[in-house]
Amino acid sequence: MKLIVGLGNPGPEYADTRHNIGFRAVEAFTAGLRGARRYRRWHGLVAEATFAGERIYILRPQTYMNDSGRAVLAALSQLDPNWEDILVVFDDIALPLGTLRFRRRGSDGGQKGMLSILQAIGHQELPRLRLGVGADSLLPPRDFVLSSFAAEEAQLVGTMLSQAAKAIDLWLYRGMTTAMSRYNGPVAEGEG
Repeated sequence: MKLIVGLGNPGPEYADTRHNIGFRAVEAFTAGLRGARRYRRWHGLVAEATFAGERIYILRPQTYMNDSGRAVLAALSQLDPNWEDILVVFDDIALPLGTLRFRRRGSDGGQKGMLSILQAIGHQELPRLRLGVGADSLLPPRDFVLSSFAAEEAQLVGTMLSQAAKAIDLWLYRGMTTAMSRYNGPVAEGEG
């Protein structure tokens, strides 16, 4: 059993913001699954499917980013997965736009959704896939992550989402080490 969590904010006003790239990445992955059952549970939207003979749950918390830990803790308390069978996917302003970075553990890195999750579970041993959304020195970080991508960034964002879906797929099939060696780094524009 695997649990994949994509972070973002609910509501159409946030749909295309940098902060919602985690939602969009897990949706891109889910789009490739056959027979995924969708429902509401654990304070979020869930897609459940069988992948490579294993039950997987894809959770998009609907608690708003800063309270993501409540949704994740609800899922963990019912599913009780091994820590290495969880993957949290989220935006990271410390990485250049179009960069993917798997990590087995670590701090929240200033990302409020990840902070909420780590506080809820009480440790930092949580695998994650960070998606680089760049940074803007003129805007405060909060305003920047709640802004939409610029038109000239659209192709790179599309490539990053496509590569993130493939990276999640590889993580499921081959594990963290293989996924890290194949996908950590910048994506090549146009490489869908």
